[in-house]
Amino acid sequence: MKNILCVKWGDKYDSYVDKLKQQVENNCSYDFNFYCLTDNPQKEYDILLPTHWDKYFNSNRNFFWAYRKCYMFDESLFPEIHGNEFLFFDLDILIHNSIDSFFELEMSKPWIVKGWWNNIETCIKNYGKGISPVTNSSVIRWNRGQLGHIYNHILDNSEFVFFTYKSIDNYINRHWYNILEDQSETFNVFEEGLIYSWYKGNVYPSDMEIKKLRKDHVICLFNNSSETGEHMYEIQEIKSLW
Repeated sequence: MKNILCVKWGDKYDSYVDKLKQQVENNCSYDFNFYCLTDNPQKEYDILLPTHWDKYFNSNRNFFWAYRKCYMFDESLFPEIHGNEFLFFDLDILIHNSIDSFFELEMSKPWIVKGWWNNIETCIKNYGKGISPVTNSSVIRWNRGQLGHIYNHILDNSEFVFFTYKSIDNYINRHWYNILEDQSETFNVFEEGLIYSWYKGNVYPSDMEIKKLRKDHVICLFNNSSETGEHMYEIQEIKSLW
């Protein structure tokens, strides 16, 4: 069985879950189960998130704000979910076209977004500062068991990981991506022309216009919305699409 997941905590993105579910249903021809991993289960597709990492976040010294996303890397934490194929989406995305291709990939390794909009030289320059990560966790495709070693690494080094990195993207960029060789032994990256960023552009340096819909692509990421304070439903260009 194919499983499509999202993760939500708090109430900021309450309306986004049903919007994502509707987008997926409109753009996937395969049979799938949809789940939302959440701290407040209310609907039939909701599953309660674990809490064993919450103990590291009782003070302002911890930076890793999206640590709850990492629970999904261990599928055994969610026995309600059956099947071996997993596709994760952040809530703040816009799906333009069919997502079937995500379930048709060669799966010797999991797949993650590469920010093709980044200048790799800037990413290298900022590597030591913990900013400008090459990888982006807004879309991840994996098969059961393929991300277990990442979960275990976080589990074994929780206090260090959560104190050192401000996001899952920074963590993956540092531990599971070779920035000097611009490749990863752990992940494949989705090809150009599939996923772009509303706030950052598409492919550096040839297609960097921001706040532009590219309807021939599959997914638009709104991966700076937390910094801008802007909700997707407030953006005029996408109201009729979302």
